[in-house]
Amino acid sequence: MAHTAVGRLDDIIAQLEKLQKDAQEIFDAHVDELRCNTPCASFGVLKTRAIAAPAGSTLNYVAALKMLREKFAAKR
Repeated sequence: MAHTAVGRLDDIIAQLEKLQKDAQEIFDAHVDELRCNTPCASFGVLKTRAIAAPAGSTLNYVAALKMLREKFAAKR
């Protein structure tokens, strides 16, 4: 069971990391566009105001799955 779970978690982690990278690129491009109209705001502040704060807090699924994977791998 643990071996199958580790392999499945590896696949999910890889997919989530790719999706997270793609999402960050989209968010960063959007914030860069916003900076054209709000040059006095720093990138980080603008990203927090425009993306992070309105979206709310979320669990870091990649980090959580990596912790779970390590737990399963240790059982082998």
